[in-house]
Amino acid sequence: MKKRIYKLFLTLIVSLSLGSSPIAQNEIRKMLEVLSQTSYEQVQELDEEENEDLP
Repeated sequence: MKKRIYKLFLTLIVSLSLGSSPIAQNEIRKMLEVLSQTSYEQVQELDEEENEDLP
């Protein structure tokens, strides 16, 4: 469910940015970079936790 909401959110943001000014597009790009970096860090943390659980 979270994955679908995330994809919908990204689709809406990208759609909005297509009709926006270059300044707004730049701000949207920055926001998406921050979101993608946060997601990447969360995945890394989960991987590390799984590796710690292994004997």
